Amino acid sequence: MLLKENKIVEKICEIPVTLEDVSESIFSGVSTKNIMMHRLLSPEEGGSDSYYLCEGLCKPVFSEPEIVYPYVSGAFSNKFAFRPSPYHFMLPYELFYGSKKKEYRVIPPEDIKTRFPQAYERIMEFKNEFRHDTSSLKVADYSINGSKLLEYLNTPKIIATEGYHLQAAYDATGNHMFRKGCGIVLKDSDRYPYVTAVLNSPIARLFPTMCKSEMIFSSYTDPTVLKRFPIVFPDDKLTEDLINTTFSYLAFLNRQKYATDYGVPEWLQELVSFYEQISSLLILDTYFINDLDPKLLDALAENIHPYAGEIESENSDSLLSALYYMKQQIIETSKFEKYDPVPKSSDFYIS
Repeated sequence: MLLKENKIVEKICEIPVTLEDVSESIFSGVSTKNIMMHRLLSPEEGGSDSYYLCEGLCKPVFSEPEIVYPYVSGAFSNKFAFRPSPYHFMLPYELFYGSKKKEYRVIPPEDIKTRFPQAYERIMEFKNEFRHDTSSLKVADYSINGSKLLEYLNTPKIIATEGYHLQAAYDATGNHMFRKGCGIVLKDSDRYPYVTAVLNSPIARLFPTMCKSEMIFSSYTDPTVLKRFPIVFPDDKLTEDLINTTFSYLAFLNRQKYATDYGVPEWLQELVSFYEQISSLLILDTYFINDLDPKLLDALAENIHPYAGEIESENSDSLLSALYYMKQQIIETSKFEKYDPVPKSSDFYIS
């Protein structure tokens, strides 16, 4: 049945389970008024692990790598995977275990001077040269806002970045810093692939329409808004397994896209689009119970399967060849090309 966009939005709004229900926490990134004191750039030609550039000044600075974390923004976080980013965030905080859970606390100035002398010199230099303040170092000089992000530092999470078009990447190590956007820690770690795929699906494209009033004042990737994102999980394990495996393909393919130095080859972009189409089709079927053609499901189940071990350990060329071959097999055995889960107009087919 053909429904207009406003009708499908109504159906989405009726879904009772939200992202907040399945999440341990949804939180904002770091916030600081002294951003040049924290954000650093890697030198283009490599160099020492402790050698960085002061953002905006191209001035060499040094900081102990133990308190420097990778930093991503909308430009370096895309669908499913992060692009390599030259940015880093110097964060003088340390982990300790409180009464119930791990927490991060700011390192006192006297400890920074003893344990991290390079970082201490960096902060003092900023304070003297840019603030014209020669007083002794205080915690307020380098503390940040973003306690929730610190609480879940080095915890696997989804990072949904800013921008009108929601994009979600899975941070497996959990050590990426970000400013705009949301971090999402799920209650069930097995659900990360599926939820990441949903946040990159056509469902996410319609989410701003559901939150027009809130978007007047903030981006829809604000935690208070994103908590309302409707979530439907597949009734059958096959569909979820197919989506999870396709997620691993897309994370791999997007990393391959970002690794190219001379633009993305057309065949690689076609592979990405093909597997995104499969993921979106399965997700839309989950949300609206379209009852996919059994021949298509059989073709997907026959060809889409996880690789033994970690997909990152596979030889890139052989895996790309395998994904291309699987694409051809699916198309030939199921007439897949007739399905279009992302219509060009505002119309959607659902039952």
